[in-house]
Amino acid sequence: MAKRKNVLLILSDQQRLDTVSAYGMNDICKTPHIDQLAEEGMKFTNAYTTSAICAPARASVMTGLYAHNHGVIDNFTDIKPGTPLLGECMHDAGYYCGFAGKWHVSPSRGPEECGFDDGKPFIGYAFPGSGVFPSLIFNQPPDNKPNYYEEYLKEQGFKDIDVSHGFLGDNPALQIQEMFCKHEGPVESTIEYFVAHETNRLIDEAKDQDKPFFIWANFWGPHSPSIVPEPYYSMYNPEDIPEHPSYCDDLLDKPYGYYLSEKMWGLGNYGWKGFQEIGARYYGHCTMIDDMVGLIVDKLKAEGLYDDTIIIYTADHGDCLGAHKLIEKGCFAFEEIYHIPMVVKGAGQKDNDSFVLLQEMMPTILDVAGVKPPKPVDGESILPLMMGEKEDNGRTEVFGEYHNHFYVARQRMVRDHDYQLTFNESERGELYDLKKDPYQLHNVCYDPEYAEVKKKYLNIMSRYLKETNDPASTWFHRIKEFY
Repeated sequence: MAKRKNVLLILSDQQRLDTVSAYGMNDICKTPHIDQLAEEGMKFTNAYTTSAICAPARASVMTGLYAHNHGVIDNFTDIKPGTPLLGECMHDAGYYCGFAGKWHVSPSRGPEECGFDDGKPFIGYAFPGSGVFPSLIFNQPPDNKPNYYEEYLKEQGFKDIDVSHGFLGDNPALQIQEMFCKHEGPVESTIEYFVAHETNRLIDEAKDQDKPFFIWANFWGPHSPSIVPEPYYSMYNPEDIPEHPSYCDDLLDKPYGYYLSEKMWGLGNYGWKGFQEIGARYYGHCTMIDDMVGLIVDKLKAEGLYDDTIIIYTADHGDCLGAHKLIEKGCFAFEEIYHIPMVVKGAGQKDNDSFVLLQEMMPTILDVAGVKPPKPVDGESILPLMMGEKEDNGRTEVFGEYHNHFYVARQRMVRDHDYQLTFNESERGELYDLKKDPYQLHNVCYDPEYAEVKKKYLNIMSRYLKETNDPASTWFHRIKEFY
């Protein structure tokens, strides 16, 4: 039997596609180590997350399912009992399974309860700097004790690590989360360095056990608060960041919740200059993560494991970062939060334009191990696309969903290369002509000239709702003719 490849899945949190410079969409933010992986391997140009919320997306990686099928519909609900899990399946296939960094898959089970042999995760919403950096307002520490990042700082002799220059919105009701801070310490004292350090420890453990490994490394960033040290904090000049083409959106033809979300963050009074300040630190965070990827790659090479390892770099979802005047993610199905980077080294060497889904990581990684999911999943292995054995998977559109983040509002989205239809079950619908309006500024859902287009995409959505047993289907089909 041929030697099975190792798999290293690196997942960043809330990273926009255009911040990975291999995609050629951004002349400012640089990610040379990830670019090198793309140069040696390949990248998917049309990878999409199933849900642009952290826990639903991560649970989809673990289960291969859409959120409404695995049960994690927000950042606090749990995976349905009896659902096969990627970690368990890889462990049963004889792999050493390690986990590093942000968990946010299940509130009741950690990595060791999901098939992983080892790991020092951040459980819960889990910002490991909360309660560690004295000047940080953001207070969402990991649920697990000890805080492994705090333990790491003590073990390495780092004392009095703090943050400065905290940047918040001006909404008096939301003075609880900085958009960014400056990390007042060396790079080796950062959260992202700890994740890379822990990943490299797991590589050593796997080598000692002489098994193929599956290691899932999860960076917190560039999710806000972007807490970055020098040189990354000052690496990018805010004034160099051009205004996003959709920042001019007045949101008047969008659901009212979008307007409320923009007001909640309290960034409007800063204007685009505020987003430039946030964006510069976010870009610095992306480049710092890229350097951490470089440390992990160096470790694989030093241990003689690089050539035998498939490395996948992707993200759970993106960030509006000023698109439509919004920040982060939420109940809005915009391109900036659903379209994600996906770079693969160690499989094939030809980029692929097929629509692929984040939850397809589960059957794909199992395919590397030579096994299949124990139960049907929502998607298929994309290993043949990675290897260049197939050029096209035949998928003609993408389906995405939202349930709850800040407020409850079931939302479903279907899009292809031409149009996107968004179903907001108790709000106005959205239809965008992506060829004419790539930044989704003009909602043509109720324009008579698009009546037939709207009907076509309502029918496509109907098919997805039925085929995936989506609970939104009942209401959708009762009011579809009037929507």
